[in-house]
Amino acid sequence: MGNLTSETIRAEFPVTSSYTYLDSAYWGPYPRRTSEAISDYVSQRSTTAYPFGRAEEDRVFVDGVRAKVATLWGVDPSEVWFPKGTTDAIGSVASALLKPGDEILVGGLDHPADYTVWSNLAERGITVTVVPQREGRMDPSDFERAITPRTRAMGACLVNTYNGYRQNLEALSRVAGDHDLYLFLDAIQGVGHLSIDVAGTNVTMMSAGCYKWLCSPEGLGVAYLNKDVAGKIIPHTAHFYAYEPRGNDWESFIREIFAIGASGSGPRQIPPGALEYPDGANRLEVSPSVISLIGLNQMADLLIEFGGMQAVEERVLSLAVSLRVAAQEHGHQVFSPPEPEGMSGITSVGVADALDFQDFAKGRGVHLCPRPASPIAGEAVRVSPHFFNNEDDIGKFVETLDDYRGR
Repeated sequence: MGNLTSETIRAEFPVTSSYTYLDSAYWGPYPRRTSEAISDYVSQRSTTAYPFGRAEEDRVFVDGVRAKVATLWGVDPSEVWFPKGTTDAIGSVASALLKPGDEILVGGLDHPADYTVWSNLAERGITVTVVPQREGRMDPSDFERAITPRTRAMGACLVNTYNGYRQNLEALSRVAGDHDLYLFLDAIQGVGHLSIDVAGTNVTMMSAGCYKWLCSPEGLGVAYLNKDVAGKIIPHTAHFYAYEPRGNDWESFIREIFAIGASGSGPRQIPPGALEYPDGANRLEVSPSVISLIGLNQMADLLIEFGGMQAVEERVLSLAVSLRVAAQEHGHQVFSPPEPEGMSGITSVGVADALDFQDFAKGRGVHLCPRPASPIAGEAVRVSPHFFNNEDDIGKFVETLDDYRGR
């Protein structure tokens, strides 16, 4: 563990002084240092000129945050980029790499937002095949059996948003590698509390919004793109500061454009190949939110100071185990898969009436999410402690469950 411990990290999150907050899978609360940094930036924007400098200096800040994320993930900074959100990244990469007639296999446990991306791909002439879930789990061998000669990619959630099931990434990656398939990973329910080995797998891209387990403002995602794939992608949207005219600079390029009119010439075309694309994943980056990046920068520091993602995962999973054991010992049903390798920070616990229980718990200062273990399952609540929670929070939740049942 790093400089911060499970005790000192709690003081970094003011929400813990007022609530038993167990809903980071829905919305991560801001650390104290994030609120202060954002407030300071907004104040400077209203009273000073260029808090981070002009465009060039601003890119230095962005690349500094990129380097911290790369450290947490164990990847090269050139493989990290900042999309608008989870599905923005998946859609950008999938639509660039797949063409009409190709097939993608997608999971039957994915978040509803992923199916907007998959359905959009279908509109583009790409065959989208849903591989069925089995008792709240996705079996990589089912993906493998579904592969056809036209299959080019697989897409799946790393962690299921309903029951917290953690995909066997090693096995799924092996299927992708054995069959030379792209692998797109929605990791919004994993990034920020799980240690995810993308460098040692065949993951093509992984993305997550920053407003859940990364406890940062909305409007920003963080994504990984394998460096061997980046060069194959021609982005659908280009960002001025990430590109240069091929064999030229922007000042000379614009001077030539203006000269067309000055010479009295007629219309001219800009030929294909006019842009020089960055080699890395940032070729897909379009004006990331500075305020959101300030939040991510602070949270990345916290995760690093705590000892990195392995230390965070150990802390969160220890709380998830305590929650499961205590809830079951008190006679409450737990829907999340019990096997350790399938665990995440999300635990689904059965209740008689999820919405009513949410109100009951809120009245006691306990915050969680009413959500069934699957769209076809019965009433349940989703409980998601983070590394700032402690055993007292787990006890308060189970006590609330007991009191609700005994009314």
